Formats: sequence, C-alpha cells, structure tokens
Amino acid sequence: MKDYPSRRRKAAKLLCPTTLALTLLAFSASPSMGAATVWDGPLYTYNQPTPDPSQATNQDRITPGVWLTRASSGGLFNAALETGATNNSPANTEWAFGALTNAANLNYTNWLGWLRGKSPTTMVGSNVVVHLMAEDVYLSFQFSLWASKGSGGFTYQRSTPVRPVLFAGPAGGSPGGFQFSFTAVPGRSYLVQSSTNLVDWSPALTNTAAGTLVPVATPQPATDACFFRVGPAPGS
Repeated sequence: MKDYPSRRRKAAKLLCPTTLALTLLAFSASPSMGAATVWDGPLYTYNQPTPDPSQATNQDRITPGVWLTRASSGGLFNAALETGATNNSPANTEWAFGALTNAANLNYTNWLGWLRGKSPTTMVGSNVVVHLMAEDVYLSFQFSLWASKGSGGFTYQRSTPVRPVLFAGPAGGSPGGFQFSFTAVPGRSYLVQSSTNLVDWSPALTNTAAGTLVPVATPQPATDACFFRVGPAPGS
C-alpha cells in the first residue's frame, strides 16, 4: 500500500443551468488513496429512529448518492437509488472487514457477500470499511445494534471527512439559482462564502447543520463566474 499523499485543497468545476462556470472549494481535503479518498475524521453515530425507510430521518444521508436505510426486516439498502433491499443492495457500496488504515488491502464485496450467509447480528462490534463506489470514498463503520425478528432498526458509528466535502447539485440546477451540498457535523454552524475572483470572499449564508449532509440553494450569480467555499462559522 502506498503512503497517503499530503492533505491538499480540492476544487470541482461545474456548469450551472445558464452555462456560467462555478467552482466549489473545500478548505481542505481528507487523505487520498491513489485516486480514492479516505474519510478519517470524527466519528458520527447514526441510530435509525423508526423502520420507515421512506422518511429522510430514517436514512443516513452520507453523500447525495448514498442514503443508507432499512425496513422492518431485511438488509440495508440505498434509498437514493433503491426502494427496497435486493441481492445487490445497498447500491453503490462495497463492504469489507478490517481497519480503515488498511483500506487499500481489503477484499470488498456487496452486503450479502460480505455477510457470507450469516445474520447481520454477527457483525456487531466488528471493524468494517465501506467503499462508496461512485464517489470513490472509503470510511470506517462499526455497528452497535442490528435489531432482528421484524423490529427493524440499526445503529452504527462511521467516520466522516476531516473538513467539509462539497458535492454538485442536480444536473439541471434549480430555477433561478444553483444547488450543492456539503458534509457536516450535526449541530455545528457553517459559513458558505462566494467569490468572483478567488481573492475577495463574501458571506452567502450561515447554516447550522441538522444532519451530516447539508443542501444549499443559492441565487443565480450575476457574473459570468462564481466560486463557493464552506468552512466552520466563526466561534463554532
């Protein structure tokens, strides 16, 4: 396994609906594993309140493309891409037993292959690494609860990015504006800033995160180019 490169700022260039060029900037990034990214920041505990996977509060929205949830029975599935658990669920994920520090050397497979025919209750307390395939992100998981006998529910701790990670919004954008989202620590306040030249920055909004993925909708920029960045609000 190669050493992780040093931490670097990353930028993702986007086109908004009127073809204005926009860039999303994070203040810093997590270490990478080749082209992949490792989230080795603070641990976040998710506890599914009720086994109703159609409700946002019952989904752990890790990225715009990965919303882990569960019904009253069956395994996890990705509510961003699926309406229920199948043999290949959760879509866009691969699973392996092991430590995040050894992520590059683990053998990944889908949820059912990972369990090897055993009940999910047997993996409670184990160190697990999950690969978010489309995003090419690796993060640690450790389940502390897997309810059985039709009662649904699950609890786990997972790692998060060291700093906010920004994701572009839907390809079509929003009418009269632009959408993106960023990862966050629930209860912490974040400052979104905008710039037209990457030198002078103005506050666009301050948001206290209700979850680990915060959606942002901004007015349509008045100039040909606009850049956004996100960081903890002063004093938070």
